[in-house]
Amino acid sequence: MLKAFDYFSKATGLVMNKSKSNLYCNGIAEQLIKEIEVASGIKRGVVPFRYLGVNVSPKRLSVMDCNCLVEKVVDRIRSLGSRKLSYAGRVMLIKAVLQTLHSYWARIFILPKTVIGKIEAICRAYLWYGSDHKESPALVSWEKICQSKKHGGLGLKDLHVWNLATIGKYAWWIAQKKDHLWVRWVNSVYIKSTGWMDYKPRMGSSWAWRKICQVKDIIKDYLFTWNGLEKYSIQESYLKLKPDGMQVQWYPWMLNRWILPKHFFMCWLIAHQRLLTQDRLIRMNIAHSNCCFLCGSQEESHPHLFFDYLYIKKCLLLVADWCKIILPAINCIQWLVEWRQPAACRKKVTAMILACLIYYVWQIRNLSRLDGYVWRPEVLFTRVRRDVQSRLYHCDVRSKKANVINWIEYLKKP
Repeated sequence: MLKAFDYFSKATGLVMNKSKSNLYCNGIAEQLIKEIEVASGIKRGVVPFRYLGVNVSPKRLSVMDCNCLVEKVVDRIRSLGSRKLSYAGRVMLIKAVLQTLHSYWARIFILPKTVIGKIEAICRAYLWYGSDHKESPALVSWEKICQSKKHGGLGLKDLHVWNLATIGKYAWWIAQKKDHLWVRWVNSVYIKSTGWMDYKPRMGSSWAWRKICQVKDIIKDYLFTWNGLEKYSIQESYLKLKPDGMQVQWYPWMLNRWILPKHFFMCWLIAHQRLLTQDRLIRMNIAHSNCCFLCGSQEESHPHLFFDYLYIKKCLLLVADWCKIILPAINCIQWLVEWRQPAACRKKVTAMILACLIYYVWQIRNLSRLDGYVWRPEVLFTRVRRDVQSRLYHCDVRSKKANVINWIEYLKKP
């Protein structure tokens, strides 16, 4: 045994620090374990143990074992100061920070559905309320948010499906007969002479191995052919595992790099008819009157609030006169939904201006409800013009048409 450790050190050039190492055994006679411990001089460790920030155990991963992951997500939310962020800012932090913590664990383990449900509940509360715990209803369902942008969502990950896609890599290793120590062990212990595509796990097999076999069956039947696949793509597998919905007509808005994220999020809510206007509050038995806060006479709804009311039409005329554009004759919300074709540079800038106007209309409505006063149309136009010019200064014009470039330069003028 000592010769084996010496050979390992010489072959790898590494020196093993026995005081910082532990010996873990499973399925070995107790007497043999004691002989190995004496011969190697390494203390015997107890499972489960932590390695590279995760809990390692030969048994099924329990909810208690994953509590440290849930606590890490909660701690990250509390350290972000999220209450001062917009909805769009929270979406970016969920993508870049919170779901990344889950992805690290998902590449190693098959996480319990209870743990995934807790993490999704935390992300949902963070998005809508800026905290790690809130049981109030959300404006849009989490299932819709996890849809791709092409299908009306925000492109957040479905954590359960992502976990299946990451575990599918182990099944792909076996199918490709990779020269990997784990693959060789699986072939010698479980698969043996049976073909991997037709292999069915025994009832006495471990829980993790049976889950890998289930993922293999899903990938084999619905995703792609295994022959000739040079590299496994988790992202591609995730997109194929995630069921597709119907592509939304306003998808080109998702491709518009000119629109500010917070303005786009407001347009996204309007396209789903999910803003808390008075007509929706009455249907939810929250409000007792559906009267519009701006005009005080008609019913407040999405079509009325956005560009049907006379005050908003005055703001539109000011914006159209400044931009020298012809606005659509139909309701602008209907134009937003029916916009099918990817727009050219001029049309994208026009959409950016309208998105900014939509954002400030909702701000005015909220001010009218809370404080009882409304901005003059000239004040709203000044705010829209300021944001549009600031955005244009930070975006590169890629159009080759001289008239479009001259028009954008005209918009930049103070």
